[in-house]
Amino acid sequence: MLLGAHESVAGGLEKAFHRADAHGDEAIQIFTKNANQWKEPVLVREQIAAFRAAHAAWGGRPVVAHGSYLVNLCAEKLDILERSRETVFAEMVRCEGLGVDGIALHPGAALDLGEEAALDRVAEGLSGVLERTKGMRTRLCLENTAGQGSSLGWSLDQMASIIDRTDDGRARLGVCLDTQHLFAAGYDLRSAAGYDAFFAEFEAKIGTGRIAAFHLNDSKRPLGERVDRHEEIGMGHIGLYPFWRLMNDARFERTAGIVELPPETAATSLTRLRAMRGAPEPREKRLVRPLELTPPQAKGPRRR
Repeated sequence: MLLGAHESVAGGLEKAFHRADAHGDEAIQIFTKNANQWKEPVLVREQIAAFRAAHAAWGGRPVVAHGSYLVNLCAEKLDILERSRETVFAEMVRCEGLGVDGIALHPGAALDLGEEAALDRVAEGLSGVLERTKGMRTRLCLENTAGQGSSLGWSLDQMASIIDRTDDGRARLGVCLDTQHLFAAGYDLRSAAGYDAFFAEFEAKIGTGRIAAFHLNDSKRPLGERVDRHEEIGMGHIGLYPFWRLMNDARFERTAGIVELPPETAATSLTRLRAMRGAPEPREKRLVRPLELTPPQAKGPRRR
């Protein structure tokens, strides 16, 4: 797997590659705009040229963009729905211009809309965007969610249903698998049987060939809690085994694997992941923080 982190674009989009060099990234994820604003930046020719030149100097390795957090492709309010579709279209156009490989996109939240109607609405929006972007190289990738609230895309059945209902450009739809979201949604990959069963189900319902990227995150919360809380690799409830399997799974040896953590913990997580390549199965199920190793101190006499 080609490992890297979500890199900052502060100072210019092309600056992400300088940070990637410093961190030893083999793949990166970026925001091409403020993910918490609707405002769409207009990239001038010089900005695009600078990004492409820096990307080429970095070796042309995989770049994934993360879509806007405001997008809701199953919104009930028609103005939000239309704005979401236009935002995804604009992101596709911008990423195509920059030469970005793919966009990780959350499907949206159904709120009071029924599941079937919501799935239809997401697929309709994706069909429209893919129809308008025919011929583009950039791939639109559905990211599985933790299932928090009314978020769609937490189960393989929902993900498969969205893909199956997408009429135009279905072949251009990829998947970005987030390990923490899988765990939060109840998929347990912590044993050989669990890992193999999950990917067998994924192959049958979606196809591993659609996996364009991974988000590699451990989980602060236990299995199946449907809460999106990332943790440092090996320090959470997922532990080491699933990441070791992923690092040595030949199906994903050229796939981007992105750690979505603050810089300090991203660095230590990437070091651990790189060390797993070609290594024997880890003996420990999970790592222990130094504070957890410290025995509780005996209580002294109470002062009066």
